[in-house]
Amino acid sequence: MHSASEESLILVTGASGHIGSELCRMLRTTRHKILAVDLCPGPSPDVIACDLRLKNDVSRLFQAHPVRAVIHLAGILPSAFRSDPLTGAEVNLNGSVELIWQAVSARVKRFIFASSIGVYGSFPTTPLTESDPAVPDEPYGGSKRAVELLGETIAKEGAFEFVSLRIARVIGPGVKKTSSPWRSQIFEPPLGMDPIRIPFAPEAKLSLVHVQDVARMLVRLVDAVEIGSLVYNTPVEIWEARQLKEVIEEAIAVRVELGRSGVHGGPTCDGNRFAREFRFQLRGLRDRLSDIQVRR
Repeated sequence: MHSASEESLILVTGASGHIGSELCRMLRTTRHKILAVDLCPGPSPDVIACDLRLKNDVSRLFQAHPVRAVIHLAGILPSAFRSDPLTGAEVNLNGSVELIWQAVSARVKRFIFASSIGVYGSFPTTPLTESDPAVPDEPYGGSKRAVELLGETIAKEGAFEFVSLRIARVIGPGVKKTSSPWRSQIFEPPLGMDPIRIPFAPEAKLSLVHVQDVARMLVRLVDAVEIGSLVYNTPVEIWEARQLKEVIEEAIAVRVELGRSGVHGGPTCDGNRFAREFRFQLRGLRDRLSDIQVRR
């Protein structure tokens, strides 16, 4: 058991992932005390191996460490979920339920859940706010919505504070496992002369948010004295694929290929609630790409 004099920690699941790695770096830089866990921790000595599906793995975390907040990023991503929906459900649903159960038992103060704009469905939309219905039409989005509903219900009973951040399509360097490598390639040195392939139709609209901005949002949520809502969309930039292609080619001088006509970019979201309540401002894609030009 942990000592009563120990400083309480922020538990970050999925700490070795794209968002998790950046979030942990940012939290450490700002001198937060964290407990970083991942199913596959990799070479980092600062990340502990933990399988959220195993009750003993999860309970050991809370028994050995005083945890004041949880940022739950771990999960099976959409493409892998479609390939193996039973494993996806086991991780995204069973693993999340076990984590919530243990967090409630340990009297954690705040639980922050990395949800997805996939809860709005998989088809194109006008920008949706948190007041629009969450009507997922595939298992990945359904799993995210199920965890949201569970957490919201428990929070209303007073067990802990719960908030979901519905994350749009994340871009930025450092993507390790993805079926959409372009999200990282546009910020990294080109490999040979191969083009970057963005698999959407020229007219497709994409809600994009940089990984650093997502990490900043999560830090705001964990640091806030009070949180006014149970759910927030991430603030985003909405880009038409053909415009995105032009900006990338101009900035990094690498050819970009788009997908065939009719391949849409899924729902688009409106993140003004988060921007307003937390006085949050994105750093735009053009500015980030201009940094690459300067470095070169």
